[in-house]
Amino acid sequence: MSDYIIFEALAFAAERHKNQTRKGEGNIPYINHPIAVTRLLSKFGETNQDLLVAALFHDLIEDTAKGKKEIKELSDLIRDKFSENVLNIVLEVSDDKSLPVEERKHLQIIHTPKLSSLAKKLKIADKICNLIDIKDNPPKDWTVERKLNYLNWAKQVVNGARGLNKELDQYFDQVYEEVYRFLKST
Repeated sequence: MSDYIIFEALAFAAERHKNQTRKGEGNIPYINHPIAVTRLLSKFGETNQDLLVAALFHDLIEDTAKGKKEIKELSDLIRDKFSENVLNIVLEVSDDKSLPVEERKHLQIIHTPKLSSLAKKLKIADKICNLIDIKDNPPKDWTVERKLNYLNWAKQVVNGARGLNKELDQYFDQVYEEVYRFLKST
């Protein structure tokens, strides 16, 4: 694995997300999220370079590109500068933002079992990081009920991705239980 490619990907993702923050109260730079997802995958033994680059890019298309023309330009750039495989993984985990939120959420449940192995691992790591954020830095206006609904939805999505990295699966379960107990006690 080339460290250079990982750092190039990190710089590219940071530039694309530079004006974004997470939904939580702390005004946390958005780039912290893809870094956390990538770090989590690495922590649980994932060393595939395309997976780690895709983890850094997993929200680029849906959160930084507007309209079909810009999505195509960004997709071409990812393919040309990184690889077709990286682009394919990113596209697999990207939502179609032109659809209503509830439909996108439903499609994630349906489509996740059909994803590639690398995209499934990325999906689990992303959901783990989102659950941790729901506990530690939740979106400002989310009620406990909405947080619990997110938890249950995330579990349905992850159930379609299990079986590829036992430790990652177990960590999702651990985080889910911790966040669930925390929310039930608030």
